[in-house]
Amino acid sequence: MEKGDLLTLVVGVVLVLVIAVVANPHYLSGLSLAPGTPSPAPVVTTVSTVTVTPIIPPTPVPTVTPTPEATIAPPYRIFYNSSPFTYPRFKMPDNMRTFGAGDLALRSREMVTFAFINETRGGLTQKFRVPYPVWVLNTTVIANRTPQYGNFQMVLCYANNGTVIDGEEILNRGSMYRVVETSGAEVYMIITTAYIDSYQIDLETPRDYYSRYKTG
Repeated sequence: MEKGDLLTLVVGVVLVLVIAVVANPHYLSGLSLAPGTPSPAPVVTTVSTVTVTPIIPPTPVPTVTPTPEATIAPPYRIFYNSSPFTYPRFKMPDNMRTFGAGDLALRSREMVTFAFINETRGGLTQKFRVPYPVWVLNTTVIANRTPQYGNFQMVLCYANNGTVIDGEEILNRGSMYRVVETSGAEVYMIITTAYIDSYQIDLETPRDYYSRYKTG
């Protein structure tokens, strides 16, 4: 055989192998395995997505300690009676001077207002009871329009017989403080006004009495 023919034959064989490998690439991977060894199965990697929920600690609830003010009930309002002539006394005493000036305020004691009266005219109040052994009438009279003519009078009476317990008179305008030591009995007030704008009477008692005899 001539050398040229042998070279042509070798080139043809190589060309056939190249075409076979290009058309079937898996033949090339199988060449590295021993005869009869099966091809390994492809490894499939699965990536799992894990959702992490953050743990939020519960919001602490603050413990509220009630202050002394939170234990005080709102003061109740005392109104006028619509039938004043049914009371054993419905007129003022003839002489208000006998009651004298006001008492000194209990400045060394913390006071609590448990009731009040706020009006612009006179009348007879509803009957009420006070459980505290010591309480005060803290009265303020406003007369801005005609202060020179203002006049306020009040007496506290027993409801069963009309006996006067105490009283006060404020001329023109201003304030007065009256200490009362009557408890448990049913009482009412007789009030007259002239040339005033309004008045308010706060019924107060020391805090220690309020806490000791508090009802409800």
